Amino acid sequence: MDNVLLLGNGFSRMLFKDMPAWKELFSSMHSQVKNYTILYEICWLNSAGVSEADKKKELAKKIKESVSAEKINWELKSLREFGEKLKKKHIYNIITTNYDNGIDILLCDICGYKAAKKTSADEKVYSIRTYTEYENKKLGHKVKIWKIHGEFNRIASIMFGYDQYCGALSKLSQYIKGSYKSSSKNGPMCKTSIMDKCRYNEFDGVSWAELFFNSNVYIAGLGMDFSEIDLWWLLNKRARIKKELSKISNKICYLYNKKYDDREEKKDIFKALEAFDVGTFEIDWDEDFINNIFDKIL
Repeated sequence: MDNVLLLGNGFSRMLFKDMPAWKELFSSMHSQVKNYTILYEICWLNSAGVSEADKKKELAKKIKESVSAEKINWELKSLREFGEKLKKKHIYNIITTNYDNGIDILLCDICGYKAAKKTSADEKVYSIRTYTEYENKKLGHKVKIWKIHGEFNRIASIMFGYDQYCGALSKLSQYIKGSYKSSSKNGPMCKTSIMDKCRYNEFDGVSWAELFFNSNVYIAGLGMDFSEIDLWWLLNKRARIKKELSKISNKICYLYNKKYDDREEKKDIFKALEAFDVGTFEIDWDEDFINNIFDKIL
C-alpha cells in the first residue's frame, strides 16, 4: 500500500524561519478568538471598503515575503535527500494545507524535480481535484502535490474563512457520496460513492480525498485544530464507513510535535483522533525533523 504525506504550516515554518503562523496573520485585537476560520471572517467583515480578493492578497503577501529558495533554512538535515526518502517510502502523493510554494521549492530547487503535469485548471475557488505532478528522472520518481486549501496563483482558491471552508466541505461531501459534478462543461462527473469504491477496490484517482481510503496517510506539521472542518469531516466519514466495511485497511497516523501539542491541554483533539481511528505518535520537531518524519513511515 502506498504512503501519503499530509503536511501543514509547521512544515513550511521549519523550511523558512520567517514564515508567519496563522495567528500572526491577523490583528492581535482578536487574539481571544481561537478558531482561525472565524477569525478571518471577523477581520474581513470589519475591513470597510476592502474586497475579499484584496484581503486575501494582503494576507498572501505576508506569507509570500518569507518564502523563496534564498530563505531556505540550511540548518535542517536531509534537505537534499527529501526526494530519495519519498521514493524509498513509496510516497507518490503529498497533500498540503499550505498555500505557499515551499514544498515546490524543496522539490525543484534542492532535490532536482521538475513540474511535469498540472490538472484541473478549471477549479477556480475550490481544490478538490487540482494537483501538480513533479518528476525527478534521475531518481525515477514522480509525486503529486495537492494544495487542498488553495494556492497563490489562484487567489480565489485560498481558503482563509469559514464560508469557503464550508463550501469546500460541500464539494468534498458530494465527491464522497458519488454525486460530484464539475462546474466546468468538460470537467468530470464522479458517480460512484467512496463506499462502493472501497468495496470493489475501484478508485478513479480524481480527488485527493480518495487517498484517505486507499493509502496510508501520515500527518505532520499540522495542529489539527477543530477549525480544519474539512479534514475532521473526512476522518469522521472514514471512521463511520469503516464500521460497516472491513475492507478499509489503510492507516492514518498523526505525527505530532511533542513540544507544541500537549496531550493534556489538547485532550479533546486526541480523544477525537482516537475515536476516528487515527494513530498518534510524537516526534521531535528539530533540525532533524525530516528524518524524524520518515522514520515513522513504514
